[in-house]
Amino acid sequence: MKSFTKAFPTIAVLAAVTVSAAQARDMSDADRQALIENVLQSDTNNDGALYLSEFELLMKRNADDKRGRASIVVRTGAYGQMFKRLDKNSDGAVTRDEIQALAEERR
Repeated sequence: MKSFTKAFPTIAVLAAVTVSAAQARDMSDADRQALIENVLQSDTNNDGALYLSEFELLMKRNADDKRGRASIVVRTGAYGQMFKRLDKNSDGAVTRDEIQALAEERR
């Protein structure tokens, strides 16, 4: 299993996209662990970054678990739109640097 550190960028995506900042703060340890498990299972190539197909899988897993706003993304099919918002350099992968930049914007 991948380390938590390697999975951090995709976990941050969860916080940035599928749950509000307040929801992220109020999450129980069990909810956080469930999100981490969804991330680890969705990062199919185990590189710690998210590609569009992995992001779609992640949103579907979170929607199935009724986590955050993922069900809205799934229902509306807005995967590409949300992914594009995160993939600032348009290289097809959401990386730690892009997530950190998004976190800075949201403060």
